Amino acid sequence: MLHDFTTMSPGGLPDGFTGTGWQLASVARHPRNTTAIKAVDSPDYHVAFPSICKAQSGDLLVVYREGFTHAVSEDPHDGKIALIRSTDGGRTWSERVIIMDGDDYDDRNAAIACAPNGQLLVCWDKWKPRKHRGAYAMLSDDEGHTWSDPIRLQPVEDVHTRSASLMLSDGHWLIPLAEGEGDGQAAYATILDPRTGQSEMIPITPVGDRNLADEVCVARAADGSLVALGRAVRDRYLWQTRSRDEGRTWETPWLSSIPSQYAPGDLIALHNGWLLCSFSFRERRNERLVLSKDHGETWEVENSIDVFDGTMAVGGDRSYPASVQIDADTIGTVLYETQAHPAGGAIYFVTSKLSEFDRPPVTALYAPVEGPASSRPAVTVALPPAAQEIRFRYRFTGRFGDAPNRLEVALDDLVFAYQMGATPDRQGAINQVEAGS
Repeated sequence: MLHDFTTMSPGGLPDGFTGTGWQLASVARHPRNTTAIKAVDSPDYHVAFPSICKAQSGDLLVVYREGFTHAVSEDPHDGKIALIRSTDGGRTWSERVIIMDGDDYDDRNAAIACAPNGQLLVCWDKWKPRKHRGAYAMLSDDEGHTWSDPIRLQPVEDVHTRSASLMLSDGHWLIPLAEGEGDGQAAYATILDPRTGQSEMIPITPVGDRNLADEVCVARAADGSLVALGRAVRDRYLWQTRSRDEGRTWETPWLSSIPSQYAPGDLIALHNGWLLCSFSFRERRNERLVLSKDHGETWEVENSIDVFDGTMAVGGDRSYPASVQIDADTIGTVLYETQAHPAGGAIYFVTSKLSEFDRPPVTALYAPVEGPASSRPAVTVALPPAAQEIRFRYRFTGRFGDAPNRLEVALDDLVFAYQMGATPDRQGAINQVEAGS
């Protein structure tokens, strides 16, 4: 027996619905993305935190961290920055080249960006157990074949990097940083003068607010403003803010509608002026792309498109998507899934089409987040005595109400429940079958 609500007419609800407040809406539905390839296939080393950019020549460059574990032991060489290159739009990738392997601390969290003048900047941070040991940047004027000496970013030491930098109108670089451990808890915009190596750190979020002092990304909207999205420590959505003076001051942060649960997003400006965020929800089990067509004022979460479904056997050491626009209709996204040495892992490269955002919508049933409908039964079905199975389809749009958020099918003496998204104890999805409930 199949109840397929996609065939319903918007004129009315089907028989059997007992809840109030349920509505029909036209929403997009994207097929599973099957374009993923392994840009890096590491059979024995932990590979993680990739970042991608497109150079002036058209080459795609990816940087990532290679090590033994997710975080360094006492071995200072457990953590190095590698680079790979594609000259054919991501179909094939070069062997990796190590571009940074300091002899002091774990080099990690690298991100790469290409400025309009062709200059590349890679930023990264160093880490030793219990503390970050400063953030750094280095520049390339030959598309990543050679690099300048590292430039240490000042003045806060206990900061970490994550996302690509942005060249400002005056030729300075804005480098997103976060400091969530010490006295200066905040997300920061570091303004770097590439000619002198001098830098200053400007708080993006209120100093001392631990919830907002986490990984942050920045892009320029078509109206000229700088939009920042950040990972929250407690909230289930990315926080957001804006600067209208080249990163010198920032508006009071607010929660966006992007449900990237306890995981960072990545933000880029598209050629047509829209903003695109790659993000992960369901406790890092599914990566998606979401658009804003109004400079970040609103995000089309229900129309987000799928990028990648997580491999259950990997566990939680995965995700961190980062994207780049390859041509007018193609987005390339990198992400990782890995385990500690000697198991190893992979950096995946996935392509998505912007035209997928224009796919035909289908009719779906939904309950608004606000109001009592989301906690009431939607439909009751009388099964014939010989029925052996029920089939149902659902799509989680990304809008969270108060916990628990779950889909439930109740029979006379059995309840099957699928817990969606983050639970209060942050243990992810829960499947349960309760007799006599």
